[in-house]
Amino acid sequence: MKNIKLIILFFSILSFKVFAQTPTKGYDYKIKLKGVDSDKYIHLAHYFGYNQYIKVDSAKSENGVFNFKGTEPLKGGIYLIVLNANKYYDFVVSGTENNITIEADTSDFVGTVKFTGSKENDVLFSYRKFLNDKSQEAMELQKILKTSTDAAEKEKSRAKLGGLQQEVEAYMKNTTDVNKNMFAGKIIKANMEPELPKEAPTLPNGKKDSTYLFNLYKKKFFENLDFNDERFIRTPFIQSKVEKYFKDLVYQVSDSVIVDADRVLSQVKKNKETYKYVLWLITSKYENIEIVGLDGVFVHLAENYYLKDADWLDSTQRAKFKERVTILKPIQTGFVMPTLILSDTLGFEKNLKDIKAKYTIVYFYSPDCGHCQDHAPELVKYYDENKSKGIEVVNVAIDYEIDKIKKFIKKYKTGNMINLWDSKGKYYFRNNFDIYSTPTSYILDSNKRILGKRIPIDEFNKFIEFHEKKEEAKKAAVGK
Repeated sequence: MKNIKLIILFFSILSFKVFAQTPTKGYDYKIKLKGVDSDKYIHLAHYFGYNQYIKVDSAKSENGVFNFKGTEPLKGGIYLIVLNANKYYDFVVSGTENNITIEADTSDFVGTVKFTGSKENDVLFSYRKFLNDKSQEAMELQKILKTSTDAAEKEKSRAKLGGLQQEVEAYMKNTTDVNKNMFAGKIIKANMEPELPKEAPTLPNGKKDSTYLFNLYKKKFFENLDFNDERFIRTPFIQSKVEKYFKDLVYQVSDSVIVDADRVLSQVKKNKETYKYVLWLITSKYENIEIVGLDGVFVHLAENYYLKDADWLDSTQRAKFKERVTILKPIQTGFVMPTLILSDTLGFEKNLKDIKAKYTIVYFYSPDCGHCQDHAPELVKYYDENKSKGIEVVNVAIDYEIDKIKKFIKKYKTGNMINLWDSKGKYYFRNNFDIYSTPTSYILDSNKRILGKRIPIDEFNKFIEFHEKKEEAKKAAVGK
């Protein structure tokens, strides 16, 4: 699981509305920066997300010193000295060091910076300077590997790279052991990969367990990140680790994601603010995800977390979650499509479940919708080319003006499809089928089980082919 590369500490800082330790007084930070105009304002800030920073304070130079001062303590995290939108420097705020002086040359902040009154930053920047030195050595060795034609020289360089990696890992481990009670030590530890054995165990059949190292890495993935220290909410580590975990280590099917979401959330429940933040991170990832079949993840999170123990929600927010669960729960991928009995333009009722087809595409549209009008010829062409394959298209108008519906059918020649509308006003399509925009499609199997939603017309066949291959693979696996 390890690559021969140096571990580079990169700060892209987040923030959240929490506080860590509570000092007995406010903050007083004096900053001397060579290379900054004395008549300009600079800002003290922290990040919220990767691309925004939240300004905490501003200061103008007085006798070459920018003085940030406040009566309330700063919340622990990683902070920014912001010169402009594209130029800023970061440092650690522990929440316990109230009076800090920072001196640096902006041409080489990490290399020149000196801190007075902050052991936390002494530890962190000693680490960063060490990494910079080792990075330079690594770059020289990488250069040799790319340009040299001497096999012995290249092998020697590879060995040195491996030695550098070990040196960095040893430095990090020693620094975190010595400073384990400091926030800086925790930050460095959060950059460390979990330790794994060099080899997987042997199975009874004599083969190596091919999944052992992956499963162990996944199990230990968060062990170096202190979820109980809510200062980490204002660092990049929680977001980056959670995103990497769900992107690289979690099988993207609803059941697997739900199991892993529960596992991660169980690790952060000790700290309410971290729990709130991680729950929000996971929910925002899966609420409107484009991967088909993961709609059940949001339903699970909303129903089992937000509606059960999210005491920070107000009544309006709770009502919105409840509404979304009510709408989405019956129409999750894998569920049978709810009852849909509609009328054709002659007034005859048709029940969706009675339509016999290998695949049924329910296509919700509005006669007044520009996108629906634009895509109507494409839908007609698709139906004409695929009806012989056992594919039926049910064209459902969500409007209630029969004259408009008839004009649409005639103008766009959709008459060969099954054209239906809600003549008796039985349905509120937005709430019953989550139709918040048109056109919206549902692809159903022969049992009217929902296979996919919101698939564009030009992806219908690709999606069906993918589904069939997946089903064939399942059958083959069962047969083994």
